Amino acid sequence: MNQRGRAPILLIVIAATLGVGLAASAYLNYNQYQKSSQIQRELKGQITDLRYQLRIDQKQAAASPSPSPGITAGNAAAPAPAASPGVLGAQTVDLTQLGVKLTVGDPIADLTYDHELVGSLQVANLTTSSLVAKYPACKPGTALGMVVRRPLNSKPSSSSTKFLKTFGKFNFYYVPSTGNCGGTPAGQAAVTAAKSALVNTVLPTLSQ
Repeated sequence: MNQRGRAPILLIVIAATLGVGLAASAYLNYNQYQKSSQIQRELKGQITDLRYQLRIDQKQAAASPSPSPGITAGNAAAPAPAASPGVLGAQTVDLTQLGVKLTVGDPIADLTYDHELVGSLQVANLTTSSLVAKYPACKPGTALGMVVRRPLNSKPSSSSTKFLKTFGKFNFYYVPSTGNCGGTPAGQAAVTAAKSALVNTVLPTLSQ
């Protein structure tokens, strides 16, 4: 076959190769988009579920006593952790609006929260500064769940809610997050480790 006969064949091979490459690239981009969209839908659903549960609880507690004087309603920024004397490397995070505090350490020494008032329920939506910095979807409440303060005669509606302690006229509960906001395998592992530390070592330190 002469040079003129080979040229069209070479062009066909090159065109076919480029076509396969473009098709593969388009498929990978579409697949990544689908995964990202699915994660966002799951996180939005998780937040909706947690808020819905609190709304149900609030209705059940409608006849309960109002929060004690001195507790400020509305959102408030979490205070910076303060050193906790007597415990090497430990720090204290004050959940000011709930009237309690937690002793924290690695891997969640940078525990933080957003305050929310739902009816008579005082809520601390939990996350850590490092999780939010690395994984923007790990917002307060979405990442590590919530600590909820409710009147003694008010009971949670979900079986997943964990009783923590009673102080004065209030019971304190932990409402876990149901998803994982880490995204990547490494991020999901970090969130899982943070949740484990919160449940096993930090929440038991709840005190006034």
